[in-house]
Amino acid sequence: MSLSMFSSIAELTCRGVMKRAQRGLFGGKEILFGNNVSFSNKRTRRHWKPNVQMKTYHSDILETNLRVKVTCHTMRCIDKAGSFDNYILKTKEKNLDSELGSDLKVAMKKVMKEKAFTILAQEEATTVATTAATTQSTTVESN
Repeated sequence: MSLSMFSSIAELTCRGVMKRAQRGLFGGKEILFGNNVSFSNKRTRRHWKPNVQMKTYHSDILETNLRVKVTCHTMRCIDKAGSFDNYILKTKEKNLDSELGSDLKVAMKKVMKEKAFTILAQEEATTVATTAATTQSTTVESN
C-alpha cells in the first residue's frame, strides 16, 4: 500500500464542519445525533444542536468590537483564557475549527507584527537621537 492511499483515506474519514460553525466560534462543538428510547423500547431519532449565542467581544489588538456567534463552551474558554484576544491567539488551529477564528488569528498576528515594527523603529530613532546628542555635547565640552 502506498502512502498516498493512507492520506486519501484520512481525508475521507475527516469529519465535516457545519457551515454555520465556519462563521462563528463553536470550539469544536457540532450537532449530535441519537435516539429517544421510550419505555416500550421504540427508538425515535433526534438531534442535539450546540447552544449558540450572539456575543460582542472587544479586541484590544484590533481595537474594535466584534459581534460573533459563540457557543457557551467557547464563552467559558474565552473567560478561562482571560480575554478574547488571548483565546484566539493561544488556541490551536484544530480547536478553533472555523474560518472566522483562523482569519482573526491571522489579522491579529499581522497587527501585532506591525505594532512591534513601529515600536522598534521608534526606539531605534530615539537611541540614534540620544547618541547624536551625547556626541554633540562631548564635542562642545572638549572645545
